Amino acid sequence: GELTGNRRASLRYIEHCYIERVVLTLKYKLVGWPKDIPYRRFGNIPRCEQSLRRLLALWDSGELHFEPATANDRIAAKLRPKTVIPGYSPATREVEPVVSSADPGTTHLPQALCPSGGPSVSGILG
Repeated sequence: GELTGNRRASLRYIEHCYIERVVLTLKYKLVGWPKDIPYRRFGNIPRCEQSLRRLLALWDSGELHFEPATANDRIAAKLRPKTVIPGYSPATREVEPVVSSADPGTTHLPQALCPSGGPSVSGILG
């Protein structure tokens, strides 16, 4: 809760909770999570004690930390939720919104993602 100013804020190591509560509601993301440690309840992590020690060392060093989620992060959380999970290794490049030439105040996702022209960012982010 210290980061967000919300004393009730918490981090649950369940993918859908992270996406909904941390990325979409609190608008933060966890950066620096190792790709070889799955983001899940600690009891379900292979080599749990070793993994927890490593995560703690990364946290203490500042390599593992929270930072504000960008608009792109929040769009990805809605359209491709797995891509915002800590430690996820995307196979493709990050998606950048495109400003509409017809209406400079409207931003759309690339047509390759949404063949109909793409939903507007404001429609996705609410």
